[in-house]
Amino acid sequence: MGEDHESGAWYPMRLTSRRKYLMPNDEPEQERLDLLHHIYLLLLDGKLARAPIGDDIQRILDIGTGTGIWAIDAAETYPSSQVIGTDLSPIQPSWVPPNVSFQIDDAESDWTFARDSFDLIHIRNLNGGIKDWGKLIKQSFDALKPGGWLDVTEYEMRLKSDDGTLRVESNLFRYYDLVNQAADKSGQEFKVAASLDKFILDAGFDKVNHEEMKISLGTWAADKKQKDMGAFTLLAVEHGYESFGMAFFTRILGMEVLEAKELIAGAKKESRSKKIHSYATHHLYYAQKPFKKSDLK
Repeated sequence: MGEDHESGAWYPMRLTSRRKYLMPNDEPEQERLDLLHHIYLLLLDGKLARAPIGDDIQRILDIGTGTGIWAIDAAETYPSSQVIGTDLSPIQPSWVPPNVSFQIDDAESDWTFARDSFDLIHIRNLNGGIKDWGKLIKQSFDALKPGGWLDVTEYEMRLKSDDGTLRVESNLFRYYDLVNQAADKSGQEFKVAASLDKFILDAGFDKVNHEEMKISLGTWAADKKQKDMGAFTLLAVEHGYESFGMAFFTRILGMEVLEAKELIAGAKKESRSKKIHSYATHHLYYAQKPFKKSDLK
């Protein structure tokens, strides 16, 4: 495990290939991750997962746990469960509930978890950090108990507007367009968020539940829930723009630091405008591992 200091932020490095993960893990980024957790709680009306899990859940795995905030919430919500959170970096707090633990691990390496050992595997916001989604989902399937649930949430790394207020010539649109170009070039593209169904079915799940939900950027929406989520999203992207932008634009696209900073500043300014009615589409997947025939007798 190593760290690489670049553009004023710390970037974790893969345990195996030494290939750098393209998001930092500095303090502002950790705050952004915690904000995203709050946004998802608003989106799901306080629930931790979209999968219909019961209260008697025993073993939970949180892949890419980040600051550990979801895993800690899960441990407190299900006090009889054992929760494990894995991540590339040891940025989780030391004082946590006794039924949660954290491991430094690369989700793309071969897993060492026993087969049929988890009731719920939770994956969220790993888009852009995973090269082989098929392997990740298959290893999740193998590690789930029969009847266990996979819960995956990923968002499209692009903004939309239904009324044409987000124009293609804007800094905001250009920012996301270049992020996707850089991600495609690096082999860590974001377009998979809308098409994880195939990987889930190929892994062995019988059925995939797939829902699309909008989250506004900013406070332009009339709906209170959307306005609240949009306000927190705006806070989250204040640092997120720099985290993504500096890594993708300078390291992959070869953009000069000053040019990258000017584009980021323009995107930030436009994201605050109530005249631009932009939103991101979030894809929520949940699927249950089939029961063995012997379990149904």
